[in-house]
Amino acid sequence: MNTIPNNLPLVSIICTCYNQAAFVEQTLSSIMSQDYPYLEVFVSDNGSSDDSARRIQDFCQNNTHHFQVTYHPENLGICKAFNRAFAQAAGKYIIDLSADDILLPHCVSQQVQFFEKQTEEVGVIYSNIEWINEQGKSKGKAFGNLPPPSGNIWLQLLSKSFIPAPSMMIRRSLLLQIGGYNEQLAYEDLDFWLRSSRICHYAYLTQVLMQVRRVPTSATSGFDYAEKGLLESAYRVCLSTQLTLDYRKEYKALDKRILNYCLRAFTSQQFETALRFAHLLSSPILGKIITYWIKRKIGLRSLIRLYRLFK
Repeated sequence: MNTIPNNLPLVSIICTCYNQAAFVEQTLSSIMSQDYPYLEVFVSDNGSSDDSARRIQDFCQNNTHHFQVTYHPENLGICKAFNRAFAQAAGKYIIDLSADDILLPHCVSQQVQFFEKQTEEVGVIYSNIEWINEQGKSKGKAFGNLPPPSGNIWLQLLSKSFIPAPSMMIRRSLLLQIGGYNEQLAYEDLDFWLRSSRICHYAYLTQVLMQVRRVPTSATSGFDYAEKGLLESAYRVCLSTQLTLDYRKEYKALDKRILNYCLRAFTSQQFETALRFAHLLSSPILGKIITYWIKRKIGLRSLIRLYRLFK
């Protein structure tokens, strides 16, 4: 690693791959194309059963000074694989990159420039992104002309997920403070947002700096499939978060999220999971009504819309 000038921080990119052979080389190429020179890159193949490991090896063998590669013989889960790489990272800022997403050439340099202008209370920045499909065709941007919130966004994140997780750059000190990702969960985003936004501010960068794929092989695609355990992880995060709340407005904000998960569980026929979410609702009356409808397998969508309209 070159000597880093005092005014340019080291950035650690942690790229985890699971069965993304079709895209991983393009992702690694996008890292190589960055115009920001002070990077360390950790590539982790997380027990892929396709050709991902060979493609990573072929790509990285001529770039060993750029990439530190680990091949896990079995899938450790997203959170554990990330934490193992993070334990080796020395960068001031961290990027958690999936092996099917693409960094545009100025991504890191613009993120660093923006982050360095923030106060210390800002622990995370995030940017606009372009959604792409499996063939790389544009499917639109995450945000239009109306920017998403910045600053103290704890209440907004309690009620709704709106941040494109791949677009985030995170202070290493923040990840250390919260102990990294929770390895008991099937995915990292929700738990990280709710734990971090309670102790730091977020800042939004308006430029489109990444292309993020929406494909069946993405880590959090098929959120409603029970075997992936994503709704179960969401339930555990909602439960643990609820135990820390103090104010009615916080309970009401979390109720909005719980209702969404309850509906997703119901429509994917995970009725027991839907009941567990219903029991988390802070309003006992609403919880009983939702439970009644779930047990009789009556459509919940109209009831939830009515609640949101008149609450």
